[in-house]
Order: sequence, then structure tokens, then C-alpha cells
Amino acid sequence: MKNLIKILKFFIIIFLTPVIIISLLILYWDIRKPPEYTYDPMLNFNVYTVTTSDNPATQHNSNTDLIFYNNYFYIVHAQTKWHLFDNKGYLLIKRSTNGKDWQEVAKISVPQKDVRDPKFAIINNKLFLYFLVNDKFDPYPHTTFWTVSDSGLQWQTPKELNTVMVSHKFKDTIKLVTQGGWNLWRPKTKDNKTWYVIASGKKPLLLPTGQPAHTDVNTITVLLSSNDGIYWKEVSEVYTVYGNGEPELEFLPDGSIIATLRCGSLGTGGYEFGNPTGNTIIAISNYPYKKWCYAHSFITRLDGATLFSINGRIFAAGRNHLGPRFDLGNHVAKKRTAIYEVLPDRLIHLFDLPSNGDTAYTGVVIKDNIVYVSYYSCPIHKDYPWIIGICFKPKTDVLLATFSTTGLIKFANDKLQK
Repeated sequence: MKNLIKILKFFIIIFLTPVIIISLLILYWDIRKPPEYTYDPMLNFNVYTVTTSDNPATQHNSNTDLIFYNNYFYIVHAQTKWHLFDNKGYLLIKRSTNGKDWQEVAKISVPQKDVRDPKFAIINNKLFLYFLVNDKFDPYPHTTFWTVSDSGLQWQTPKELNTVMVSHKFKDTIKLVTQGGWNLWRPKTKDNKTWYVIASGKKPLLLPTGQPAHTDVNTITVLLSSNDGIYWKEVSEVYTVYGNGEPELEFLPDGSIIATLRCGSLGTGGYEFGNPTGNTIIAISNYPYKKWCYAHSFITRLDGATLFSINGRIFAAGRNHLGPRFDLGNHVAKKRTAIYEVLPDRLIHLFDLPSNGDTAYTGVVIKDNIVYVSYYSCPIHKDYPWIIGICFKPKTDVLLATFSTTGLIKFANDKLQK
């Protein structure tokens, strides 16, 4: 009987100890003082709430994008019960004339699919929406769907984007294969004739028949081009060495492309507690965009980023892992959404937006000398680590920050001089 009691005590200690520790940590994170955000007056900074919900089925508002189309701001974001798999969620589209007062205009979904990471593009005067679908509990999107509208109000039934033509090495030749399975980020154009986007995915090996084989290969990124937003063709492979994704591009004044790619590690593994080699890859290519050069910035892994240009200078809105630090990407570390300047060889952190926990995944519009940045965050009166917003307190709000373009340039100049 004594031995049985000892065994019971042992198992109670083993199982209760982590529960007690986690409970105490959650309590601490819930009551600790939130960050203070102050902004230089030159920025003329403001922030507004676009969407909030206390309904458990719609409390997680995330993965935003923003565009200006036919005299309206349009914002899109996922609305689900939490960050993880939810096949009852949908993409919510709203529009506004002033960026403050928003009207719901559409809900986009795919039956029995988890939908996320929406991206707008205006192609041939039509408003396209691309988004990713996921079938796994821990999200791992595996293909792109698209829909299009002439008005922003009525949308076509979403279809899988399986019209991506990529080149495969087959024996001693290059074979073009049309397939789906590519995750598109945000299409952009320099001349309103050809649109470019960087997509992440896999190039399976080809069978003797020339058809793709279902084998496990590394995730790579490719640059695609299109004239209609539906049929896309590979221009070049962007980055293939280490797993990378969420690739965002912008055009430099000379027509070259600069891109950022999130990279969890440089082949050293590690995830839950971060990785010291987690970084942002900065890739640059001159027209016709066949060859790329790279730099690595270790101050953050720029998750959910949007690049934008002001007076020929490139800026980014994306996730700040509060690096540089050994645990970059750590699940229990603090996160912010932040504004960076993007140089060919590095990122420069400028300032954080009011945010914490599960946050970032941005959209940007520049209009009338004002930068509008959409993003999402755990309640900004808290300071949760990322894992709390994922698993324990999944309520997040969609926010819109605004600041002056001239103020941003002056602020960035001051940073460069320090």
C-alpha cells in the first residue's frame, strides 16, 4: 500500500507540476504591464480598430491585407475561432471611404477548408483576391485559391490556382509543367502590363512519363509572371538552399526587384524555442529577373511582411521578434508588428506599432501622403508572448495604423545618421 501511495504521489507530481508552472506563467503574462508606445510628433501617428469580436467563433481576426480600389479602401482578413485549423472560418472583406468607418461587403470561404493569408491585387482593372488553404491542425498552407470582382462587392466562386507553369529538370532538358500547390504572396506590377509575384512551394521530381512524382522535397521560392492574374509562368528560381516562405517583393526605381523572405534557420533546425540563425533573406534581381543576389538580416525574421516604396526607398511592415537574440522566433518570446527600412544588405528597425502576442501579417496603402498599415494583434492593453495568442487567449483585433510619408522619411533619415 505504501508503494502504491508513493507511485501515486510520483505521478501527481509529474503531471501537476507542468500544469502549475503553465498556469502561473499564464497568470503572470496576463497581469504584466503592457508596453508603452510613444511616437515622434513628425510621424503624426494614429491607430484605429477595424474589427473586434468577443464571439468565440469569430474572436480571432488575423492575416490582413489592404488596397485602394475604385475610390474605396478595401481590407480583408481571416475570421476564425483561433490561429490553428478552423474549417468553419472565412475571409471577411470590408470597405471604407476614409479608413475609419468600415462596412462589411463579403465573406469568402471554401467548404471544409481552413482559409488564410489573403492578398489583394488590381489586375486589368479587376480586384483579385488570392488566399491560401490549409488542412493541418498546425497550419501548413499547401496551395492558392483565387477569386475576382469587378465591383468589390460581388465575388466569383473561389477556384484553386492550378495554372502555374514551372520548369522542371528532366533528364538533360528543362520541361515546363503546369501544376497547383504554390503559395502566392502579393502580386505587383511596374507597368500595369505584367504582374510579378514570388511563390513558395515544391518542385517534385518528374516520373519517366514527365509527370510530377509525389516526393518530399524542400520548399523553395520562384518568381512568377502573368498578364491576366490567372495563368502564371515561372521567370526564375529565387531561393532554394534553405526552407523559406512568405516572400514579398517591391520594385526599385531602376526596375529591379527587391524581396524579403522569412527563413526559420540556415539549416540548423530548431523551432519551438527559436533559432539563432533565424533571419530575413533580402534578395535582389535586375531585369529580366533571371539571377538573384542575397543578404541575410538577423535582427528579425520578417513574418507576414508588406514592402512599400516612398521616394524610391523601400520600407517594410512585418513581425518584430525583438531580435537580435539567440531565441529568434521563440514561441514564448514577445512579438510586435514593426516598420523597417529595407536596404540591399540589411533591415533597419524604425518603430513598433501597438501590438503583442500573435501579431503582424500586414497590408499597406499609401494615399495623400499618408501610410495606412493594416495588421492584427492580441489586445494591445496586454503583452502576451506569441504562444498565448495561439493557444490560450486567441482573441485578436484587426487594426489600422496611419502615419505621414514625409515624417517616415525624416524619421528614417535620423535613424541612418545614428
